[in-house]
Amino acid sequence: MDRREAVLKITGLLGITLSAPLLAGLLTSCDAQQKKDKKANGPLVVSAKHQELISQIAEIIIPDTSTPGAKAAKVPAFILLMLADCYTYSQQEAFFAGLDALDATAKEKYGTGFLACSPQNQEALVVQEENKTLALAKEQPQSADKDILPFFSIIKELTLVGYFTSEIGATQALQYVAVPGEFHGSVPLQPGQKAWAIS
Repeated sequence: MDRREAVLKITGLLGITLSAPLLAGLLTSCDAQQKKDKKANGPLVVSAKHQELISQIAEIIIPDTSTPGAKAAKVPAFILLMLADCYTYSQQEAFFAGLDALDATAKEKYGTGFLACSPQNQEALVVQEENKTLALAKEQPQSADKDILPFFSIIKELTLVGYFTSEIGATQALQYVAVPGEFHGSVPLQPGQKAWAIS
């Protein structure tokens, strides 16, 4: 089973809906526009600051608890890979502009950049960004440019997909059986039992 097939099975199992750019990227890999973008603009170059912002936001979305968090599952590297391979240049620009806007909001609200904020303030900013994105989705369910999603929608979606398709996410955060054996159509679930990973 390849990563694309695993992502589709896990999203079906978890009932997650994928955004159009991610689903298109997973199903068709790179299309002509993405290849054209890469020729015109070169490979995706990400600053150290943007890498750290992505890493910190992913860890806030899936923190290290009784199971390892997003950083341990190498989700930031997955996010960068997906951005480079599955998103157009204009989508990448919008994503990084969103990261910069979040950093500017932190400076305006707390007097320092996002990375220098306290963990509580970082979490508050991420929650604020999520609420803003949800409000925008309710306000404009059909945006003028359907291909350009708010950066928080992209980072949250890629964080969840990257985490739950990683070895850590599939084997430690979800119930996992490497060789499931025979099929049982109706299995009682125990209270508090983890969701099943697709093997």
